[in-house]
Amino acid sequence: MIDFSLNENQDLLVKTVEDFAKKEIREKVREIEEKGANDLRKKVFELGLGGVEFPENVGGAGMGMLERALVLKTMSEKGDGGTTYSIFSFLPALYSVFELTQNQDLIKNGIEGKTKITLAKAGIYYDGVQTKAKIKEKDKIVLVVEEKEPQIILFFAEDKSGPSLCSSSEFEIKRKIFRSGLLSSPAYEVEIKSFEKISDVQTQSQNWRRFVARTQIFLSSIVAGISKCAADYALDYALERFAFGRPIAYHQAISFMLADMDILSTSLEQILFKACWEFDNQKDGFDDTATELFLEALEVGKKVTSDAVQVLGGHGYIKDHPTEKWMRDFQDIINAFGSPAKFEGTIKNLETRI
Repeated sequence: MIDFSLNENQDLLVKTVEDFAKKEIREKVREIEEKGANDLRKKVFELGLGGVEFPENVGGAGMGMLERALVLKTMSEKGDGGTTYSIFSFLPALYSVFELTQNQDLIKNGIEGKTKITLAKAGIYYDGVQTKAKIKEKDKIVLVVEEKEPQIILFFAEDKSGPSLCSSSEFEIKRKIFRSGLLSSPAYEVEIKSFEKISDVQTQSQNWRRFVARTQIFLSSIVAGISKCAADYALDYALERFAFGRPIAYHQAISFMLADMDILSTSLEQILFKACWEFDNQKDGFDDTATELFLEALEVGKKVTSDAVQVLGGHGYIKDHPTEKWMRDFQDIINAFGSPAKFEGTIKNLETRI
């Protein structure tokens, strides 16, 4: 049996993140949603949380994906998931560089916040626009990024030789894209003017699987934090809200819903820790476990955030309570990365060519 008890250093890390989340995020969520999270990202870099999972030789802390998951889940649970996503949205880009190129200077500059690097979303519908990442002579490459002023845009694209990781520092931001959630991380449509291939993905199947697994753990950690926070908030509300002479938490329909939310959010946390343990210990099948984790996170996040709104009733849809924001933020994660079925199909389709 695997022991997921935290050691002394991990406990200290969680305490540091929890204190930061309560002080800098929890009571300022609506303000951050309007102004963005750039100032918070700078504070995160100062705390050394930008690269906890990367080796020390590239400016990281030499820890693992479990420590990264603890940072993301704790900040999402004790602070806010959408804000956490905005602060750390650069990580998938660094994962692609670390696993597929080993460009140490770029990784170090990204970890320290010296270079604004982002991984574009391609092949996904945003605001009625189908983004493209096919390398053809006359086609425009149109992508979606979640960085207002990126210096380097990375993206995956295909030509006749297969998929490649590409980099561009020459692009044009066309417009801001409407989105209902993750408002502290605004999305922009960009047109790539020139680019270079920096890695042939087709020849790096193992590294590709590690990149995908890291990204899945990154997203699942945030969803796990949102789910736990939503479940706890709904329970607290249900214990304080009275109907027919007693708290609504004691009414059977609500109590069953609250129990399901708690079970789902707790079980997701255990699956998350298992996926991190397998990744950090290089176990066979780590990539399958990470994919299972992410698919479970999408299902759990959808149900728990929706049920939290239902427990609050009409109050769940107004800004006096954070439940509506959690539901919006989670839905935009779905919009960005696809439904469980779509995501699974995309991964399998890519892996057949790698």
